[in-house]
Amino acid sequence: MMMSDLKRIDLFPGREKRLLQGHRWVFSNEISGNPSEFEPGSWVTVHSSKGACLGSGYINPHSLIAVRLVCPPHEKPSPDFFRDLIKKAAWRRQAMFYPDSPCARVVYGEADGLPGLIVDRYGEILVYQISTLGMALMENLVKEILLDLFRPRALVFRHDTPVRTLEGLPLQKGVAHGDIPDPCWIEIDGLEFMIDPLNGQKTGFYLDQRDNRGVLRRWVKGKRVLDLFCYNGAWSLSAASAGAQEVLGVDQSSEGIIQARSGAARNNLEHICRFQEEEVFYFFRTLKKGAFDIIVLDPPAFAKTKGTIAQAIKGYTDINRRAMLALEPGGILVSCSCSYHLSEEMLRDLLLKAAQASGRQLRLLEARSQAMDHPVLLAMPETRYLKCYFLEVL
Repeated sequence: MMMSDLKRIDLFPGREKRLLQGHRWVFSNEISGNPSEFEPGSWVTVHSSKGACLGSGYINPHSLIAVRLVCPPHEKPSPDFFRDLIKKAAWRRQAMFYPDSPCARVVYGEADGLPGLIVDRYGEILVYQISTLGMALMENLVKEILLDLFRPRALVFRHDTPVRTLEGLPLQKGVAHGDIPDPCWIEIDGLEFMIDPLNGQKTGFYLDQRDNRGVLRRWVKGKRVLDLFCYNGAWSLSAASAGAQEVLGVDQSSEGIIQARSGAARNNLEHICRFQEEEVFYFFRTLKKGAFDIIVLDPPAFAKTKGTIAQAIKGYTDINRRAMLALEPGGILVSCSCSYHLSEEMLRDLLLKAAQASGRQLRLLEARSQAMDHPVLLAMPETRYLKCYFLEVL
């Protein structure tokens, strides 16, 4: 596709500032003219009101995010261009972030210049997810590049994220190439985990908490640890392997608990780790005050949209209050939120409310975010979603 083939859109005056700083989204209300004149998923060049080319990307006139910029000005959206982006993204993980690790998020959407595409690597298993129409139209090229660069045993697609419906795309998943070993084991930071790349939560594992689990290790020696919303036990096994006295993981997912127990046995940690299949809010009712020294609270996103934020804040406040009551004075609460719509300020405020309601005070040990292989574009706050606070509960 040559640049001359691309139709042009122009922005209203002053709307180019974000894009010049490195943001990659153009909203429908920033476009001068009617976006609906453009073919959904087609490529366009984006120009400022003064005619300066800001780059090219794909358009979906039915979405609030009308254009996602991909190429810099005067660059061609060619197969070689996309191959080079994926190759560079993979190199950064291997050379800079996690040298020699067989597992990492290889492509993280906009942060790697590839909006609408996520690629996770679990050793010889590669999982990709496409969330936008423009990227969906390039899926065959994406598959071809991934198979050529990584030569995986299995290539899995997880097009089951609800955000696809906003782009008019169906929800589906499957194996595009090869076969998934059963059971499927991966090794991360010296521990082995059982995962299900096709049916598990996210793409089978929570890679985004990897560095935070490493930080937990420094606090757990000889401690009683509670891991809530534990899923397949990644926090639990990290704590147990770092010298925790005892670890209890709780989750309502029977699949997650089976994987967690298998992981404990595989890593010879079953004498330290116990796992309980139960809904977390129900479990809290039986919890005694001061029962644990460290509690990890890593719930799923309560606020998936702006409209659910008020209800989500109630839920986050309640579970954090209950967790603080279950800690010994001087204990540590690891409180996480993966809801992008819940800002850092909102999380801090609800933690203070929870502390006040439980008669506790909080001392911040560390405020953290997502793992290095989920890089954040400074110009694009949307690429940062995970909040993880290590708190001393006094």
